[in-house]
Amino acid sequence: MIRWAMLAALLLAGPVVAAPVTFGDRLFAKFQHERCLACHQFGSRAHNGREFGSHRGRYDCAQCHQPRVIGLDPAASWQAPSNMDYTDFDAVRTCRLIKWKIGYDPDGSRLANHMRYDARIRWALESGMTPGGPRPTVPGGYAEWRADVEAWIRDGMRCE
Repeated sequence: MIRWAMLAALLLAGPVVAAPVTFGDRLFAKFQHERCLACHQFGSRAHNGREFGSHRGRYDCAQCHQPRVIGLDPAASWQAPSNMDYTDFDAVRTCRLIKWKIGYDPDGSRLANHMRYDARIRWALESGMTPGGPRPTVPGGYAEWRADVEAWIRDGMRCE
């Protein structure tokens, strides 16, 4: 008797609607991973990025950052612009920064394309190989990253 009452209550309650995915739900922690911050802090004086620390005075990035070592083309820009350092930002501020930097993108297609297919992001998610050896990759790897990005974009790229 109790089982039928519970079943009837569930059926009358209607479908369960999941809360929309926000940037802070699935992506913010990954943006704070050392693999991401290493590149996003590279040109930041405020956070003593590698340009001002371990890479200061280096004459040619391609001497160490060769495709056979890291898998990225040394001719390509492999560091984030200095105004993309989101260190110490909270989830909402980080989200707003990345959306602002991509420019007008009402359906999220440009941002999705960058976050899913950019070789530098893929490198941080899967390889992590550096001239000094492998570094820890972002937990969940590319498959989880892509699913999280797609869920966030599908639900309206919410920052709150």
